[in-house]
Amino acid sequence: MVGERYTTDLRASTDHLSYFTVIAVVESHEEKLKLLRTLISQSIVEQKSSNAANGSQSHRFVLFVVDDNHSIGEYATVLENDDFTVGAYTVALHSSSANEWPSVVYNDIVVVPANMLLDSLTDGNVKLTQAQLIVISDAQRVMPMQIPHPIMRIMTDFYAKILDAPRVLATVTSAPDRWASLDLSRLEISFRARSFFLATKAADSWLGPLELVVEHDAYSPTETDLAALAELREAVSRGYLLQKAHVRRIERVFRQLGSHAGFRYAKEVLEGLANSSEQAPEASAQHGLDELQPKLPNSPLIADLGSASCNISPKLGNLRQILSIYDNHSSDFRAIIMVQRRNVGKPLAAILGMPEFGLPFLRPAAIDHTSVRDGTRLVGSNANQQGSMQSLPAVQQDFLGLPSSAAPNVFVITRSTAKLELPPATVVISFDLFDDQLASVYQHARTNGRHSHLIHLVEKGNNEHRRILSRVESVDPELRGWVAKFVQGDYRDAPPKSLYTGVDSWLSDSDEEHNENEEFIVDPTTSARIYKSDAEAAIYRMIAGFEQQVASSEHEPFVSLERHAENGSAERFRCTVSLPHHTGIPSVVGTWCSTQAGAREEAFYRACQESLRLRLLDYRHFPQPDWQVDEWSSPSGENSLPSGVATAAASTAVHGYPRKFPDFWANSRKYPATTLYPTVIIPDNLAGQPHAPVVLLARAPMPHIPDFLLFFSGARATAHFYRGAPFEVSSVQLQALHGYTVRVVRSLTNKAFDCKPEELMCFFAPLASSWHPPASLQASQWSQMPVGAHIPWDAVQLAADYFAVPLYSNLTSLDDNARDAIVQDRNVELTARYFLIQVRHDLTPLSKAEDSAREADYSNFLEYCKARRKDFAGIEDEKQPMVEVAAVPAALNNLHPMSVPPTPPSKAPLKYLIPELTYKFTIPASTFRTLWLLPSIMTRIDGCLLVKELDAKLFHLSISEQLLLVALTTRAAWTEHNYERLEFLGDAFLKVIASNFLYVTMAGAGEGALHYARQGIIRNETLHDCAMRVGVCPYVQHKRFVPKLWLPPRADAQALGGSVDRDEDVQMGDEGASAESGSGKGKTKRSKRQRQMDAQTTLWMGDKTVADVVEAILAAAFLSGGHEVALRAAKRLQLPLPNIAQWTDFARIGARTLQSEGRDVASLLPGTLEAVQALVGTTFSKPALLAQALTHTSAFSGTEGSSYERLEFIGDAILDFLVARHIFERHPHLSPGGLTLLKAAMVSNRALAAFCVHAGLHRYLVIASEQLRDAIARYVDFLEELRKKEYDFATRENRLPGQYWLDMPMDPPKCLSDVVESVIGALYVSDGFFEMGVGRFFDAVFKPFMDAHVRLQTLSTNPKVTLIELLQAEGCQQHAVIKKPQERPNMPVEMEVRLHGQVIASATDFSASTATRTVALAALDALANNPELLAQLCDCLTGDKKQDGKQEKVLHEDEVEAAEVEEAMDAMEGVEDAEQ
Repeated sequence: MVGERYTTDLRASTDHLSYFTVIAVVESHEEKLKLLRTLISQSIVEQKSSNAANGSQSHRFVLFVVDDNHSIGEYATVLENDDFTVGAYTVALHSSSANEWPSVVYNDIVVVPANMLLDSLTDGNVKLTQAQLIVISDAQRVMPMQIPHPIMRIMTDFYAKILDAPRVLATVTSAPDRWASLDLSRLEISFRARSFFLATKAADSWLGPLELVVEHDAYSPTETDLAALAELREAVSRGYLLQKAHVRRIERVFRQLGSHAGFRYAKEVLEGLANSSEQAPEASAQHGLDELQPKLPNSPLIADLGSASCNISPKLGNLRQILSIYDNHSSDFRAIIMVQRRNVGKPLAAILGMPEFGLPFLRPAAIDHTSVRDGTRLVGSNANQQGSMQSLPAVQQDFLGLPSSAAPNVFVITRSTAKLELPPATVVISFDLFDDQLASVYQHARTNGRHSHLIHLVEKGNNEHRRILSRVESVDPELRGWVAKFVQGDYRDAPPKSLYTGVDSWLSDSDEEHNENEEFIVDPTTSARIYKSDAEAAIYRMIAGFEQQVASSEHEPFVSLERHAENGSAERFRCTVSLPHHTGIPSVVGTWCSTQAGAREEAFYRACQESLRLRLLDYRHFPQPDWQVDEWSSPSGENSLPSGVATAAASTAVHGYPRKFPDFWANSRKYPATTLYPTVIIPDNLAGQPHAPVVLLARAPMPHIPDFLLFFSGARATAHFYRGAPFEVSSVQLQALHGYTVRVVRSLTNKAFDCKPEELMCFFAPLASSWHPPASLQASQWSQMPVGAHIPWDAVQLAADYFAVPLYSNLTSLDDNARDAIVQDRNVELTARYFLIQVRHDLTPLSKAEDSAREADYSNFLEYCKARRKDFAGIEDEKQPMVEVAAVPAALNNLHPMSVPPTPPSKAPLKYLIPELTYKFTIPASTFRTLWLLPSIMTRIDGCLLVKELDAKLFHLSISEQLLLVALTTRAAWTEHNYERLEFLGDAFLKVIASNFLYVTMAGAGEGALHYARQGIIRNETLHDCAMRVGVCPYVQHKRFVPKLWLPPRADAQALGGSVDRDEDVQMGDEGASAESGSGKGKTKRSKRQRQMDAQTTLWMGDKTVADVVEAILAAAFLSGGHEVALRAAKRLQLPLPNIAQWTDFARIGARTLQSEGRDVASLLPGTLEAVQALVGTTFSKPALLAQALTHTSAFSGTEGSSYERLEFIGDAILDFLVARHIFERHPHLSPGGLTLLKAAMVSNRALAAFCVHAGLHRYLVIASEQLRDAIARYVDFLEELRKKEYDFATRENRLPGQYWLDMPMDPPKCLSDVVESVIGALYVSDGFFEMGVGRFFDAVFKPFMDAHVRLQTLSTNPKVTLIELLQAEGCQQHAVIKKPQERPNMPVEMEVRLHGQVIASATDFSASTATRTVALAALDALANNPELLAQLCDCLTGDKKQDGKQEKVLHEDEVEAAEVEEAMDAMEGVEDAEQ
């Protein structure tokens, strides 16, 4: 269900339901009748009492609407009562020729079927305003109807147009186990109602509190408040010790509590900074703080919301009204107020205790979170307790004992203190909403069951609050049973997997600030922390994942509690947490604590530590801190750039961003090198050569790395990854691993490299043949595979000590030594190496080199050595066999399908070596083949780590990591996939959400204004600014991996990078300033290597590239979880969609703003509604929208909104998206250029006009212009002739028909394409902005028509034109359709299509035009069916092309951007030279 849920005790809630328009969900028909009798009786009594008090003679009745004619007598009998009268509007009365309503409206209750009521309202025989209450008895029958139910027609056509409408009471009968799946959103919107779920008894006989939702207005600061806040923001830039974090907290207090509390808190912050002993402020800063304090208002507290001088927030005012109800309550009144932030809780407690607040019976206290564990602190915050400290046990005694005027009766707590074992409270008030069901469970646990209240404060009209409340209150039966046990103190069972635990930390940021010594666990992947208060939720998230993949026979996790007391001392507690047996974690026992809550936290915290060590707990289970957005920079102006971002001198549309490095390696420094976490790497045999497994030994627990592809010379192989159990290493083993890793790096880079063991964040090692991968994926996830025992330590030590050993030995045979060997022809480390192919027993040093050009001029191999080797001393064995070798290539970028070795040198390669003069590399060939891939593998691992980090931090793990990685990868990165296909789909989705938002929020706007406003949302500048302020840009994979610069992650800052602190400037040397200065070029240009090194720390990207990444992210989110996930991603990216939290908000807002949308159905041509509904395959729940969709602007003289233009606007967007999604899914390998061409063809005016005629929609257009009507008739006739002609040709040529409308010599009337979009828009809006009806119409009618006529081969009447357009769209510059020379006259014509000199298609025919058409079609087929063909042959957009000695300019954004970056770097270098 989408709306709010209120699960209450039936008897306690009836009074509450008497004052609201509600949908009441009950368990049974009997409970429904009891509820209806009670509420109707109350309503009638209140109406009569009101009339008597006012002396009014007016009579208003209860209109009781039943679903069918047979229910009239049943309900009339049930409702009969001695105190009021019941009348029935029967079939006989309705069939009368006269109006019979006057004969029944004198009754107190009138029972009437819905269909008869609709007829009566339409005829004007009765009005809804005559009723005081409308009862809809069986609303569950309204929901599944496809054809609009009479009730829905009544609500939309009549009820929605009444200003002072009567209250509605609708009942839905449903079993409680189905409540979680009920979707009442359409009823809520139509009835303007809220949903209440009424339970007569809760699970396990536990009756929860009466839950209420109280709405408050949003806080609107005054001009004085805004000016003071501006002063505080300005103080940050002036260096007054005030930080952005301080101002954010001050603003939070302002929003939550009002200006009095905000200014009071601000002064406390300023005084704390001025008096800080940790950092003595400079004189100027001290003076600035002294000047700032008097500028802050110091007005007294005025708590009366009705006063013009009121300085509390509406939210605090509502809290005051709620608490005032308990003024005359019994002396055992207790209240708990739960806030999100401690820096709000303390000022709140202070205000509650102030005399000016007007509630003297309150004795508030703010509880510090450390009280949960050690029971030592309680901060009293009322007037006579300010700053007092008490021990928790003592306060609990006061709280539990006899009433005392000094004992607190109101506790203000944060979520981290909700676990305190406080006595049951009279009322628990959720001052802030928590997107976490576990927090809700603790709120229930603090109540007194059915004898108490749980009140949620929500902001009026805030759809995000509505979404949170809906999710938190959605509870299935299994979870309901667990909650019932938990709140009664039974903690033994683990929660079901349906328990939703949010990703917010249980410790507020202000808790962190004041408790720097708080113990915590760091997630190496995201740098997130688990404090002890977070541990329970983290374990629950972890075991929820287990439940999805573990057999049902596994034992469920549980918590057991021990109690201990001796010698009259206070009772102490200890908890044990037992995880499922398959995890391999023995039961974890916590420490003895003074409270049960503390004991639970200790046990869960230790379970988290052990689970992290065994790699079961990872980034998916850690709470994530708030993602800080740079809200202080505006999208305009150079000064608005976030810190660390620079602008290129050559173009303001190119910016440099500090490159993000994975947090994982920076966090690895905190882990000792004595415990290593293995990840085994096993690539498939690439190019037919064996690749042995190697192990990556990280110092921190590395998360799971998905398999990915590697490429080399047209071959491909999958790299597989398996996590192993951590193991301890001795100092000797650590030194050996260090030496082995250094050897690997030197051999790969062929350069000197060295560092200390503690500076390396990971090590590499071989694995013995005794190790085997797990048999299944599930086994690899849960079993802790032993790896350390399979490392051949002798081989590791040998490679660490020696780079090579002699190949030729008298102790072992040459054949044995040559097996799986790499050799080198000299005894130096940094030299060329060769794979030993085979031992050539048929050749000796005295043999002539028949097939080796290098020794061809010499009589034998030995003579060549004598002539070419310096100080050659000869060999001992001239009869030894030769060895055949092949060069080991330098490390390559193996992440792209076009990965090929560099061009071999012009001199003859080495092919044979004399064993006696050869040295064997100490790493075997099969192992080194895998190590040779390490630079590419480690680069891809870094990309995966960054994606996991961003997905967890910003998107809360809602997007598929594989898709997100593609979305963040540009073409310039030179990898297998890039964002371009996703950007194609994301662009269309962005258009949909922007159109939805503007359609419902700009109700009176015309099409032109809507288009202009939409452009402001979807334009590249907006998307770039959002991404830049959110901080996505540093995560983009935009630079091609340079193997020569690769080094393993090390402890120095430049190598590790680390996360960017958004509150601190990112040091970029002088690049940012010099780029902005626009200085001239320096005397010398930077070398290629210098530019490559610069790219390691700075990403220079065009703004359009960043905007494309945003659209690709939206597509990745949509493909991961549909509309809702994509909308949440858009919100997380800060796209301007205010007050849209979930997809149903479009319909909810539209229900308020679009009441006048549509036209009278009577304006349609006869039979139109039925015919169009038959065509689209569904019904219009709002037929008035169809009338509007079919009405041309020429047919009306009223407002602009009466024609189809607004519906055309939104229909254009949804059709664009449906077509894009269809093409994207149908052609999974088609290039982005091909996708764009296909979509443009399908949504063109010509194609839509042809479809309109094909579907017959043109027949139902309401047009007043005779000239336009004649133009449509002429077009239809001509189009039909073209269609018949094309179909005849297709039949004769044995092919499918093409786009016959392209041969039309005239443009079609635009209204034909417009009406297709407007009808789709009407159906979409009618269905509440969901695609049910539109999707059926698209799949059944639109898609078959377009697929039958629009294909790559038919995009143009000339396939050659289509082929050229496609290749140009892909940026390919070297392509041609070539006619081969004929050897003699009258021979068939042979045509070829060549890409970069390679033939991709050929055709032969006696007709040159036929051969050209055939070869173009064949080339289009090849490009459509082979996803890698273009990428393998064309590198125009990524490679440096040279022609005639000059650099060829490729017209593509990335290349243009590269040129601009070069100029920017030259400008920077000129400034640096001048400064030096």
